[in-house]
Amino acid sequence: MPFKRASLSIAVTVALVNTLLFLAVEARTGRLVENGGRGWDGAAYLEMLRDRVVAQASNERLRPLVVLLNRPLYWLSDRSMEGGIDAFASMNVVYMAWLSVAAIMLASAYGASVGARLFLAVNLALCVATSKYFAYYPTLIDLGAYAVIMTAMYAAVRMKPVPAAILAVMAALSREFGLTVAVFGMHRELRISRKPLRALAIYGPAVVTSFALRYVVSRYPGFGLLKPSNFADNLQLWTDQEYIAFFVYFCVTVFGGISMLVAARPAQCARFLRREPEWITFAAPILAMGAVGSFDLWRYLAYVLPLAVVLLAACDREWTNGRRAWMFSIGTIATILTQRPFERIDSATYFTHWFPYYVIPSAPPDDLERLWLYWGRMMMMTVAAIWLMAAPETPRPLERAQSTMKAMT
Repeated sequence: MPFKRASLSIAVTVALVNTLLFLAVEARTGRLVENGGRGWDGAAYLEMLRDRVVAQASNERLRPLVVLLNRPLYWLSDRSMEGGIDAFASMNVVYMAWLSVAAIMLASAYGASVGARLFLAVNLALCVATSKYFAYYPTLIDLGAYAVIMTAMYAAVRMKPVPAAILAVMAALSREFGLTVAVFGMHRELRISRKPLRALAIYGPAVVTSFALRYVVSRYPGFGLLKPSNFADNLQLWTDQEYIAFFVYFCVTVFGGISMLVAARPAQCARFLRREPEWITFAAPILAMGAVGSFDLWRYLAYVLPLAVVLLAACDREWTNGRRAWMFSIGTIATILTQRPFERIDSATYFTHWFPYYVIPSAPPDDLERLWLYWGRMMMMTVAAIWLMAAPETPRPLERAQSTMKAMT
């Protein structure tokens, strides 16, 4: 799977366009105002940015990499809370460009067409999980973690040992889900090279780093280690049909038209996963955590983005140019309708449009009716878009004639 300089040029060009789209989304979305602009879990990351010493541990301390990458820009500011928020917001623009290049490079490694790469980049900049959320809520590390993990997955796919080893460690330090890069890399190395010691040498440091960091952080007061019982309790959510409906919906729409297109082509995806089963190894832990984690469904599911990228590329390789034009047009429309990238966000829409399961159990009857009218429309639009993308391609006249002649002979 060679990677040419032309592909890198395309990636950089499209990433610039993608960054401009992200800035446009940011200008329309507005900014979080709760807790002085720090939000909820974002407040912990700001404290990490402003203080090198771990005075009190938290799960956020297990994700130091992106905070460290943001720190130089914070040092150049006035080092106030507002300066920290601006440092996060400014670095998110960098991470958007970085993620775009990494995603396009990964898609190129699997033979994606130029059209597929353009569709991928544009839709990443329009989706809630990969763009709009961070325009509204800048003091989070997830966008940077996406970029690091995507780059690490590209290195693992190319099987370059030194970059893969370094990036796997970085992924493990960016977010707990980053450890799946090492799991994926080991599986891929064992399947292709059949050298267990090579796999262990490349990805073992990431595993050791992850557990060592957890051990160090857990020794400070305030660290709340999640127990198996926490996840077992969350399994009770699967007795609620509303929870199941939202889980399925966000699985399908987490990347807008990208994930909807993939969901519409299950046979093509299954053929790819049979050829490269290590992608199942990568995605299964993330999907399992999303299923038993909490109400933040799509915030967990978003970490399967590398899988969505390669499945899009695998589907794209089997299509004609006419089919690509149809699929990417419908997919982009579906993204705009389900993600609403240029909608202004406030506290009310933050929950009702992005985290509805927090609101539904306690909503008054009138609000609940309006909420389900909104989500009913969203789910119907999603079903309609997938139906349009799943429709079989109509053969062209020459192809029909060839098929008829072949059947007659």
